[in-house]
Amino acid sequence: MPVNDFRGIPTGDMPGDSVQIDQGHVDKAEVILPTLTRMLSPLLEHDPHRAVVAVHGGSGVGKSEIGSVLGELLRRDGIGCYVMSGDNYPRRIPAANDAERLRRFRMAGVRGLADAGLTTVDIRGDLTMLQQSAADADPVAVEAYPWLATYQAAGRAALEAYLGSAEEVDFGEVNDIIAAFKSGAELLTLKRMGRTEGDVWYEPVDVHDVGVLLIEWTHGNNPLIKGIDIPILLNSTPEETLAHRRSRARDGAPDSPFTMMVLGLEQAKLHSQAPTARIIVSKSGELLSHAQYRAAMTASSEQNARPMLNLYPDSLGGHVHDVVDFLDRPELSEVFGSVYLLPSVFNTDLDRGFSVIDYELSTRYATQGDIDALTRSVDLKLDFILNHASVLSPQFQDLLAKGDESQYADFFIDWNTFWDGHGTMTEAGYLRPDPELTKDMFFRKPGLPLLMVPMPDGTRKPYWNTFYQQVSYPTPDVQDLMRACGLQYGLASLALERVNRALAADGSPADADLGELPSAQRAAVVDYFESRRHFLGQMDLNINSAKVWEFYADTLTTLAGYGAQIVRLDAFAYASKKPGARNFLNDPDTWELLAKVRKLADERGVKLLPEIHSRYEERIHEEISARGYLTYDFFLPGLLIHSLATRDTGVLKRWIGELVDKDIRTINMLGCHDGIPLLDLKGLLSDDEIQQLIGLVTSRGGHVKDLHGDTTIYYQVNATYYSALGEDDDAMVLARAIQMFVPGKPQVWYLDLFAGRNDHAAVTAAGEGGHKEINRTNLSVADIEAGLATPVVQRQLELLRLRSTHPAFGFDAEISVADTPNDELEITWSRGDSWARLRADLNSKEFGIETS
Repeated sequence: MPVNDFRGIPTGDMPGDSVQIDQGHVDKAEVILPTLTRMLSPLLEHDPHRAVVAVHGGSGVGKSEIGSVLGELLRRDGIGCYVMSGDNYPRRIPAANDAERLRRFRMAGVRGLADAGLTTVDIRGDLTMLQQSAADADPVAVEAYPWLATYQAAGRAALEAYLGSAEEVDFGEVNDIIAAFKSGAELLTLKRMGRTEGDVWYEPVDVHDVGVLLIEWTHGNNPLIKGIDIPILLNSTPEETLAHRRSRARDGAPDSPFTMMVLGLEQAKLHSQAPTARIIVSKSGELLSHAQYRAAMTASSEQNARPMLNLYPDSLGGHVHDVVDFLDRPELSEVFGSVYLLPSVFNTDLDRGFSVIDYELSTRYATQGDIDALTRSVDLKLDFILNHASVLSPQFQDLLAKGDESQYADFFIDWNTFWDGHGTMTEAGYLRPDPELTKDMFFRKPGLPLLMVPMPDGTRKPYWNTFYQQVSYPTPDVQDLMRACGLQYGLASLALERVNRALAADGSPADADLGELPSAQRAAVVDYFESRRHFLGQMDLNINSAKVWEFYADTLTTLAGYGAQIVRLDAFAYASKKPGARNFLNDPDTWELLAKVRKLADERGVKLLPEIHSRYEERIHEEISARGYLTYDFFLPGLLIHSLATRDTGVLKRWIGELVDKDIRTINMLGCHDGIPLLDLKGLLSDDEIQQLIGLVTSRGGHVKDLHGDTTIYYQVNATYYSALGEDDDAMVLARAIQMFVPGKPQVWYLDLFAGRNDHAAVTAAGEGGHKEINRTNLSVADIEAGLATPVVQRQLELLRLRSTHPAFGFDAEISVADTPNDELEITWSRGDSWARLRADLNSKEFGIETS
C-alpha cells in the first residue's frame, strides 16, 4: 500500500513523540501482517478473545511507525487495536533518567577506584576534569589515564545492571495493565509522560472493542514483562540507533562516549532476548527464522568486526560456565563480540580436541545450558573437522566390529583400495604407491600416512591416517607371558626383553628377534601383544561415501543447534585425494568440496571459515577471499614480531595495503592454540629474515616445529606471543593496538590477553611432541583475578573495547595507511561521520589513538 494511505492514523500515545511514517515502514508492516494474523487467530477465538503484541527493537528501527501501521492494518481487517507506547513507563522523565544512568555509572566507577586503592589526589583531580568534559566514559582516554580502565569497568557493570531493570522501569504497572486488559476490562487507565517533571498524567482509554493491545517499546520482550503473547523483534544496528537519536535530538549529546556505551549495552540486551521472539524482521524487511537471525547477526558481527575470544573450554577456570562468568565480569563488558571454543568442548581424545569421537558436548567441560548462556551475549564459533574422525568414533568402531559388513565399510579411506593398481604390495600388508604418484603429495609425518588396523577376520588392513596416531601395547610381566604362551620362565623372560626392545625402537612385536623360540611360540608371543594392542588415531574420511555426506549434514545441524554462527573448517584442504594428484588443496576438487559443504551450511544458517596454512607466494588467501569466504590472516603474527624487532614497518604496511586494495576479509590474530606461523611468511619475508625471526623467538624460549624431523623445513614456532616479544608489556600492548587497526576481525588468544609466559614445565610433562603445550596453560580463577589487576591486561581490554564499540570499525570501513617513516605507523579507519586513528612509534613503543 502507498504511504499516503496512512496519513493521519493514530500513532501511539507518547506525548510529543515525532512519528514519521515512510514507505519502508508500511512495507515492513505488510510483511509482518500475514504471520501476525495467523498467530492471533487462535488467541482471539477463545476467551478472553484478546491478545497482547509487543513490537520491540532499538531506537532507530521504527517501532512507533511500524507499530502504528500494524495497528491500522488490523483495524482495517476488523480487529480492534490500541497502540500503547512503553516509553510512558520509566520511573523518571527522560532527562532525569539519563541523569540517573550517568550518576550510577560515575558512583560505581568511583567505588571501583576505591576498592582498587586508586584514590590519590592526582587521580581525583584528573577524574574531575574528565567528568566535566564528559570524557570519563571514553575508552580512548584510558591510554593517557590507565586507572580509568578500573573506573569504567565498575561503572559499566552498574549501568548494565540498571538498564531495563525494575529500578529504571515500572514493569509492575505495565503488567497490571496487561492483566486488566486480558481479564476483559473495558476501560484502562494509562500513563502519559512528557519531558518535564510536571508533565505526567493519566488518561482513561476505552478498550471495549479492542482485541489487540500492541505495545511498541525497546523493552517489549524484557523477561520482567508478563503476558506478552507475540513478541516481534525489529532488527537494528547501533549505528542506526545512533542516527535515529540524532534525528530526534532528544539527547543532549547523542555522540558522547557515555551515550555510545548505553547503546551498546541496550543492543546486547536485545540480542539476548531474541530467542523468545515469535516474529523477527530483518533490517531489509524480510521475515527471519531463528536460524536465519543467527546467521544475519553473524554477518552483522563480521561486518562490525568485533573481537573474538579464542580458548579451550577449560582454559579459564576449568569449565564453560567459568567462561560465561568471565565474560559477565564488569571488566569484560563490551569487549568481545564472539567466542571461539576449541573442539575439546566435544567428545574427543587425541590432539587436544582435534580427534573427535562425536560432536556431543563433553560432559567434563560443558552443558547445553552453559552454551545457551554463552550465546546470549556473544556469537559462537565452533570447529568441524572435515578430513578425519577418531578411531573411537561410532563409525570406525562399527567398522572394527563388522568389517566389510559394516554400514560404514566405505566411510574411511581403505589405503589398499585407494592405491589398487598403483603400487607394490609389501610384506606388512599395505601397498607402497608408485613414486611418481606421490611426488606432489604433502605428508605431515615421516613415512606413509597409514595405520594398520585389526579386522574381525583376523587380518590387518591399512587405513589412511594423515595426522596423529598413538599405538600402545600391554606391559605384561614374565609370568603373564609364561601362562599365555606356554613358555618356560627363561624363554618368556627373553621374549619379553626382545619385544620391549623392538617397541622402544618404534617397531612392532613382529620386529622382535625371537629366533630362540619355536615358530608356534613365536607366533603366540606376537599374537599376545597384537591382540591386546590399543590404538588411537585421526582416520581420514572418504568424501566419495554417501554416509560421509550424511555425517557432514548431521554434524552441521548439531553445531547449528548449539547456536554456532561461525563454523571453522579444520584441515579441509586435506580431504580431497586422488592417486597422482595433490592430497592438499587439490584443485578443483577441494573447491568443489568446499562449495558442497557451504550449501549444507547455508541451509542451516551457519557461516563457514575455511582454515588453511600456505605460503604467501601461493596466494591461496586471495583465492579463498575471492570465493566469498573469510580467511585467516596467518601473516600478521610473524610480521608484527619482525616489525617490532627491526623497527621497520615496511612489509607490514605493504601487507595492510594489499588487504585494503584487494578487499580481503580476514580474521587476524597474534597468538593461537598452535604456534606462530612461519611457513606462511615465505614470499613476504626472505628466507634469511624468517631464519632471523626463528632465531629471535627461540632465543626467547620458543620451540620450532618442523616437518618430518627435518629442521630445514620449518612450519611454526611454538611460544606465547608475550614471550615471543621478550615479555615486554609495552611491546605486547603496542602489538595489540596495531592488531586492532589492521583490517579484519581480531581473534584474541586468552593467554596473550593475560600476558602469559612460555610454560616449559608443561612441555616437559607432555613428553615427545609436547611443544604445543608451551602456549596452552590453563588459568585458575585466582590467576584471572590477579591478571585483571595488571596494567598490561587492562590496557589490552580497553583497546579491545574501543574496537568493539566505536562505529569507525567494520568490514565496510575505509582504511588508509599514512606514508610515514618506516619506524612509524599511522592507520586510520572511517565509517560515515566516525573515524579512529592510530599513531605508533616503534622506537619508543609508544602510541596514541584519536577518535571522532
